[in-house]
Amino acid sequence: RRALERWALGVALLLSALLAFYSVRLAWQSHAFNDISTGNDATPLWLPQLSMAIGSVILLVAFVDELVLELRGRRAGAEAGGMQHVE
Repeated sequence: RRALERWALGVALLLSALLAFYSVRLAWQSHAFNDISTGNDATPLWLPQLSMAIGSVILLVAFVDELVLELRGRRAGAEAGGMQHVE
């Protein structure tokens, strides 16, 4: 089970790293090229893209934290924080 957890967290870490990299890159390029929306307000596109870039970086940090905890053996399992049996 631990090997599967580590594999799943590794894949999730890889995918979130790719998402974070390309989200930040998209926001950076929109800022560099001065892209604006086609609507009436002509909002710079990097402003709404920045929120996705920040969120994807936070997701990446969360997966790094979970993987480090799993590798150190300090990660709480589902049974430790699960629901209590109440009658």
